[in-house]
Amino acid sequence: MENQEEKGISLLDLFNILLRNWLIIGITTVLVTVVAGIYAFRIATPMYESKSDVIVQVEASTELGFDYTTALRLVPSIAEFMKKDIVLNDVINELDLDMTSNEIRKGLSVTSSSTTFFVYISYESVDPNLAKDIVAQIIESARKIANTDETFSSFENKISKATTDPQPGVYASPNKTLYVIIGFLLGGIIGVGIVLIKELTNNTYRSKSELEDDFDIQVLGVIPSFEVKEEL
Repeated sequence: MENQEEKGISLLDLFNILLRNWLIIGITTVLVTVVAGIYAFRIATPMYESKSDVIVQVEASTELGFDYTTALRLVPSIAEFMKKDIVLNDVINELDLDMTSNEIRKGLSVTSSSTTFFVYISYESVDPNLAKDIVAQIIESARKIANTDETFSSFENKISKATTDPQPGVYASPNKTLYVIIGFLLGGIIGVGIVLIKELTNNTYRSKSELEDDFDIQVLGVIPSFEVKEEL
């Protein structure tokens, strides 16, 4: 029994095990790939994304010219401002949406760069036209509030109109090809796992050499396998 506990498994043994159980691995791979494909093509809700951007307008505020340091600090502030409730609630009112600001924020992305004055706005929705309308209205609502609300006077006349008119959303997710590839790989891994568990929990001996190796004895004879024919 000591020899049995110390017995390991070589790469050749592993290869032979996988080859002997190729059907289990193949069926598992196909099944998981099909399930992933059905989810990606039939169940997952397609999302459409619309994009636009604005420029944070810089004015000469010093005798030496533009105050770029202040301007670059203003860019991320305006990007954050465009995600605030005061802007999103105005979007909801203007478009008469049956949504909350939090629901809009989940599909909204507003980003900026530390090296440019651009602020990029994108929105994902199941409705391509709604995605376009929300992006356009966010820009208009942000401009209106920045120019009229004294609380945000530092943003007054700093947000340009959309430099690119928002278009109806284009397909964004899910990535169907990626889902199928992941399903294929996951199916293969699960199949190999099933085969290894099946082999590791199998305590039977399949050959004379396995008995001799584990018990260090010589086997004098074996009972051959044979088929029992049923009597007619």
